[in-house]
Amino acid sequence: MALTIPEAVLLLAIDDDEGSPLIEDSSLGIAIAGAALAQLVVDGRMRVVAHGEPGSEPGVLVAASGTTNPHLEPLVDRIDGATPSQALSVVAGWGGRSAPTSRVRRELLEDFAAAGVLAREEDRFLGIRWRERWERGERRDVEDALQARAIEVLEGADDPTVGAALAILHGAEALPPIFPGLPRERLLARGAELAERSWASREVHRSIEAVQAAMVSLMMSST
Repeated sequence: MALTIPEAVLLLAIDDDEGSPLIEDSSLGIAIAGAALAQLVVDGRMRVVAHGEPGSEPGVLVAASGTTNPHLEPLVDRIDGATPSQALSVVAGWGGRSAPTSRVRRELLEDFAAAGVLAREEDRFLGIRWRERWERGERRDVEDALQARAIEVLEGADDPTVGAALAILHGAEALPPIFPGLPRERLLARGAELAERSWASREVHRSIEAVQAAMVSLMMSST
């Protein structure tokens, strides 16, 4: 089963035992947003305007003629003409179910469930659902293959999709919790190497830092 960059990011970020994300929900939302932008560029549905190109400012994202995943297509009109940073802010939004990245995440999870890759479970108390979990489904081979390929890439192999997903997860500071059995220093060094090639990873890292700073400011102002 061939995976897109957002699918790889999401599947790697889910804890096999708990069925829930290994990183904060807001960080995962930003990571999926960055992965969505990267996939749109890889698919040729968006492109970055080059210096000297007439009609648009250099560095902005503009719509192109490629085709992409139906879950990502609605993002195109919303980010056409935006810088990568602006586009990431639009897609990530402020979180919550109405944010574009939340819709993409929800639809990808439903796709995984339909394919048997994940199985949706609910924890209830007094008949009220208080947590949703996504455990491994019958198609465990998909996640096993992704995990094995990710480790190969972390050890030096080349894979554009998995490498991009790992770079974005590095930007979200998610690699150590996802791969606790790998040496931390080597893991971070390889993540940084992959991230150097990825503007999506850099934007994810900057956005998460901005969100964290805003949260700290809010907490300080409320005390």
